[in-house]
Amino acid sequence: MKRLLKEYGPALAIYLVTRLLAVLFVVATSPGRVVHMEALPGYHSVGPAILPADYGTVMTSWDSQWYWDIAQNGYPDSARGADGQPQQTSLAFFPLYPMLVRLLMAITKLDFPIVAPTLSLLIGAAAVLVVYRLTAEATGRGQALSAVALLCCFPAAPIFQAAYTESLALLLVGSALLLVLRQRYWWAIIPVLLLGLTRNISLVLAPVIALHWWVRVARPLRRRDGRIPWPPVSLLALFTASVAATGMWLLLAGAITGEPDAYLTTMKAWPGFTSSPFDPPWLAAAHRTGAAGWVVLAVLVLSYAGLLLRLAQRSPGPELWGWAATYPAYILMTTGATWSIVRYLLLSFPIALALVPGPQKGNSKMMRASLVAGLCLLGIAAQWVWVSKLLVYAGPQGGWGFP
Repeated sequence: MKRLLKEYGPALAIYLVTRLLAVLFVVATSPGRVVHMEALPGYHSVGPAILPADYGTVMTSWDSQWYWDIAQNGYPDSARGADGQPQQTSLAFFPLYPMLVRLLMAITKLDFPIVAPTLSLLIGAAAVLVVYRLTAEATGRGQALSAVALLCCFPAAPIFQAAYTESLALLLVGSALLLVLRQRYWWAIIPVLLLGLTRNISLVLAPVIALHWWVRVARPLRRRDGRIPWPPVSLLALFTASVAATGMWLLLAGAITGEPDAYLTTMKAWPGFTSSPFDPPWLAAAHRTGAAGWVVLAVLVLSYAGLLLRLAQRSPGPELWGWAATYPAYILMTTGATWSIVRYLLLSFPIALALVPGPQKGNSKMMRASLVAGLCLLGIAAQWVWVSKLLVYAGPQGGWGFP
């Protein structure tokens, strides 16, 4: 037990302290500011807001209401409205998280505003420990703690304790990457399939798995005897699972509704939907805003590319670098230009390694700690803005809100 506390205690302490800080941010910004969000056009409401607002109201607002609906009522029997046109339904939200909440609600007899944020908080703790273990095995303990600190101070990190799927998705992604790093391919299939029931991102793991095979398996053998081997059956099975998991919820949604295209149908009713990755919503947004939009998009893409090059110099391995490269590219191709991108990028955690000095540079521990502390303070300041302007709705005159 002592050994476990010594190894994982600092990472867990960072998580708990930053979560308490997030609670203070929510409590400080919510009284007198949250209005009845049911009045927002297109806002789906299950549990009415409490005025003055409390912590549970804030942490179960926005898309959390869809998960509340699923946990309480299950899924609808159609993705179309009475007029036959696609409509926004809970079929757009994957089932693993709300079903876990539903199970715990049945066991504990507690309500959604208590069970869901608590579950997210606990899963988030497990996710941070997995990220720490993964990063420590890839780069070393010092860099792993720095990465965990930056992750926990990321502007959207309070979502770890909201009724959203970021905590669960991070746990499953981190677990899959850790098992791939350890070459436990059969075991890695489990988190990959569960990820397919959590978020529509399991496909992103396919190129990461392919990169892992080339760097860890094929290239060393090619250098040794000049031949490129076939991937082992277990690795091929894992690659296939990452692709197949992408269609799991599509098939289940079709079975629930009797409409084979139910998931895609309901997605058409959501802003920013695109039927092709070759027509990403971000390009359309840049086109609408003119030259300024293209400049902003170019700066963002080039800046991230620079971070990827810097990350490659840290030699984190194909698993972390591959995920840091492919996941944001996938988000750029498939999601709309909304403020939600901030929380989506929470899962791009390996990029934090590009922001801290590498051990091979001979930097002192004090220098690294000072730099990480400065970055964390900047992140916490941005976190305050994220909570006060985006998470806690302040009405049409006082907050931006998630589009």
